[in-house]
Amino acid sequence: CGDGSSCPTGSTCCKLASGDYGCCPFKKAVCCSDGIHCCPNGYTCDVSAGTCNRGEAAVEMIELGREKAPNVECGDGSSCPTGSTCCKLASGDYGCCPFKKAVCCSDGIHCCPNGYSCDVSAGTCNRGEAAVEMIEL
Repeated sequence: CGDGSSCPTGSTCCKLASGDYGCCPFKKAVCCSDGIHCCPNGYTCDVSAGTCNRGEAAVEMIELGREKAPNVECGDGSSCPTGSTCCKLASGDYGCCPFKKAVCCSDGIHCCPNGYSCDVSAGTCNRGEAAVEMIEL
């Protein structure tokens, strides 16, 4: 990141409103202008609505973190960052989905935002006519 700190592999550094840097859990993420949130690659931030938009699809914005101690406890004793969801992986371990109250997909590899359903064969999360790419755990 620009201040000498770093974020985990597969995440993006975004400048916080304070001037420090936070980590967005998506590769090549879009850092929102409020300095608090981010969106997946290919989405635009709608700060006033609190959503990430791409065409008809809208998902909740993700709050930037500073990789603080995680505190969402998973079933195997592991944990995920606040604001995320524990999902059981195909291996039996747990992975973290960056959305609150996310839907864990049956393939044990992906998740979808709350309110969406997994279409594993298509690789999408669907809600009515809206479809977004599944998030890999």
